[in-house]
Amino acid sequence: MPADDTSPANGVSRRRFVSGTLGVGLSATASGTLSATVSQAQATPAPPSDKTTPLFDPDYGRLIGRSDLDHTGSIPTGTQGMSVANGRFGGPVWQSNGSTLVMQLNHTDMFMFNDASAASKDHQNSGGGAVGRIHIGFGTGTVFDTTTRQHLSLYDGKLSITGTGVHAAVIADMDSDVIAIQVTDDRATHQPITVDLAMLRDANQIWGAHSAISTLTTVGGRGRPEARSETIVLEQVVQEPSDTGTKINDHYVNTAVAATVRGRQISDVVSNTIGNRATLRMNLPARQGTFTVVVGGAADSRTALRTAKATAVANTNKAPDYARIRARGQAWWRDFWHKSYVYFPTQFNFEQRRNYYMYLAAISNRGSYPSKYNGGIWIGEEDRRDWGSFYWNWNQDCLYQPLLAANHLDLLEPMFKMRQTSYEQYRVAARQMWGSEGIFIGETVGILGWETLPDGIADAMQQYYTFKTSTRTQEFTDITMRRNRFLSPWNWNVFGSNNQASYVTHTMMAAQETAEYYWQVYCYTKDLDWLREVAYPFIKGAAEMYRNYDGLRKESDGKYHFYNTNLHEHIWAGKDVIDDLSMARGVFAAVVKASELLGADQTNRPLWKEIRDNLAAYPLRSDAGALWAASTNPSLASQLATDQPAWAQGLQPAYFVRDLHGTESPIFKMLEKYDVLNLETRDQGLDNGDWEIALNTYLHSPGYLNQVNGQVIDRNGSSRFHVDAARLGRADDMAKILNTQYGVFSTYGVFPNLLFNQLDYYSAEGYGTFAAALQEALNQSLSPTTAGDPVIRVFPAWPRTWDAKYKLLAKDGFLVSSSMVSGDIQYVEIESQLGERACLRNPWDSDVVLYRQERKAETLVAPEDGLLQFRTHKGEHIVLVRAGTTPDMYRTSDLIGTTAGHGVSVARVG
Repeated sequence: MPADDTSPANGVSRRRFVSGTLGVGLSATASGTLSATVSQAQATPAPPSDKTTPLFDPDYGRLIGRSDLDHTGSIPTGTQGMSVANGRFGGPVWQSNGSTLVMQLNHTDMFMFNDASAASKDHQNSGGGAVGRIHIGFGTGTVFDTTTRQHLSLYDGKLSITGTGVHAAVIADMDSDVIAIQVTDDRATHQPITVDLAMLRDANQIWGAHSAISTLTTVGGRGRPEARSETIVLEQVVQEPSDTGTKINDHYVNTAVAATVRGRQISDVVSNTIGNRATLRMNLPARQGTFTVVVGGAADSRTALRTAKATAVANTNKAPDYARIRARGQAWWRDFWHKSYVYFPTQFNFEQRRNYYMYLAAISNRGSYPSKYNGGIWIGEEDRRDWGSFYWNWNQDCLYQPLLAANHLDLLEPMFKMRQTSYEQYRVAARQMWGSEGIFIGETVGILGWETLPDGIADAMQQYYTFKTSTRTQEFTDITMRRNRFLSPWNWNVFGSNNQASYVTHTMMAAQETAEYYWQVYCYTKDLDWLREVAYPFIKGAAEMYRNYDGLRKESDGKYHFYNTNLHEHIWAGKDVIDDLSMARGVFAAVVKASELLGADQTNRPLWKEIRDNLAAYPLRSDAGALWAASTNPSLASQLATDQPAWAQGLQPAYFVRDLHGTESPIFKMLEKYDVLNLETRDQGLDNGDWEIALNTYLHSPGYLNQVNGQVIDRNGSSRFHVDAARLGRADDMAKILNTQYGVFSTYGVFPNLLFNQLDYYSAEGYGTFAAALQEALNQSLSPTTAGDPVIRVFPAWPRTWDAKYKLLAKDGFLVSSSMVSGDIQYVEIESQLGERACLRNPWDSDVVLYRQERKAETLVAPEDGLLQFRTHKGEHIVLVRAGTTPDMYRTSDLIGTTAGHGVSVARVG
């Protein structure tokens, strides 16, 4: 590739991200040498020749079935209903009364508002997503009561409900937007059955220029009465032209739900109402037997073409029969679950939470937009979505954290799609809000990514937020009054107060964390095409945003210091905020390495290196003007000895300090993102003393004092403190903190669907970080620096008294499996998907015997925790055991304490 200054940032490729299938279009890029002594075998491995059987080869149906949800009794509300979906279309199922089964249909691509809406400010709880409801009425008499059995099978994505004389099975078609509800009615007394398709809002909902128009129609129905096959359809058109006249800001979304019945004739179709919502009702004659309600959906928020109705009808009428939908759904879910696993014989509740989170991620992350933290695809209160339709990066990041190690890069695809679609808007945002280059993604953004503002308003906003003036123009003030004040441009007036900095105004994390996910996908796949065509514009854009930001200043000490950035919602416009210093270290290292790999941006590269190598040190609590937990909680000050330096969260001057002592405070970004600081950085001597300070900071943090020492249950589901404890290798602490963090879910209430009741919204965000913490405790794939060579560590933070087995993905495309029984690590099993060189920390105090394709190949010599390095071929199966043992000693398929098809009983708490 020519070494010139041509950059792919000039035009973002719309190349589709291939779903986690490593080895497709990938190139094996040679890594640099490790800076530690490695005893490696010199023998060149032979190419793989045959299929091998993994040492732990369980019945995956039984393994995942341990995490199934069982509930006895009816489920009365949508918030508690168990959800079935295909990643785009579906929702919760419940029983509104003793004779009615209800399913709300939601779509990931349905949004009521975009960033430019003048209506969303008055409708914070109407976020979009809901597209219709199906009500199946079973006539007179009670079908659903305290004896009703409800079972959600995670392994095949099937919900089974058994009432009195009636059984219903709900599945999603994984190949099209179709839900199939198969009903078997065996009641001795036959009852007529009704199937209603209901609106979820008024037919003509008008909020100023914003309109949501819903229409019910019938399609088909011709032919003999005994062969009637009407399809009933609910179509919605939601639109709002921009009040500034800027066409790119216009909002439009078209959705539709269509329903028909197979296996039972439709007597007639009539208009009806349920509550105050209009419906179309299909009446079915009384008879025993089995029939299927087929529901198709569609949503388009990217074009102004009214196509959703035709698509939904086609999805419904062309859907295969129930058996075919079931068969291909089973195949899809089988492939999904076989990509990774965790198995905890004695910590079953932790295993279930991780598996259930992966199920929720799968049913809500296959559309054009990622699952939202505030209700996902499982909202069940019509269109109510507390905290609205916007993406909050802090909460969203919880949902993404476990996906790479879980070998489900495919579930990140909607996030990448959303970011790529909005790329130009992010460039506009950087220029308009900060006068910067690169990209700016606000902490809160909608599907538009940024509202392109008239120049006068943009200039006034920029002057105000960069503190060049303390007054606002009337035009800037007026538009704020017509906008959602949770969005960064208007956040100065979030609660009717006049602030030049506020909760999310100066928060820079979204662009930096987005770039980190792009970089990590490259690290896991080594796909140079991905790096060049998709990832590099975002990595470069995030670095350029920082480089050109007026608040990044080189001072007389020769170091670059940050001014006027937020620490989450805690410090507003402070100096040397620690997470910006952490992320800058990462993004500048990543952009330098990426530009070298691609031969791009030779002119900018020295500028990036200059900042990378001269960033200010993280602020210490002993520094003048230090801001940390003691700033708002003086009792913690006595916990820190003067000879134990620890980091502050930022420095004065700061516009406002709101709160610093919660466990959610992001003080450990260097542990979590970009491989800035980790166990390998420490062990390879590259931490420059930061490891000891990180440990001191951890031991004197509110999270440690409360959740570990005090065993206090912190109600914050979005805390990363357990992830940080795992990254620090604190196995003994993990035994405590996993219990206290799990207690967040059980103490403060879960529904029968196991969703965490946050009171203002019901969420899975805490399950995302919990799954990430579990996986980090089991397996870490760490580069000693952002651009360094990765090293695998097995059970780096797993409590020794807890047995466990796992299969997780490591960087360079290695699928790693291992087992710990009674504190003994039995084996390390590696599937090399890319043929990269492998490096592993020796988990034993002995020599290590390496098997290739089930044949003993060589002996590796290194001390315990020393580095083992060996070559691999693409597709090769490798097992490492301690000298004196063999892989066959550990072959098993046993599962302890489980019965196929039966999960844990779930009772509502709180």
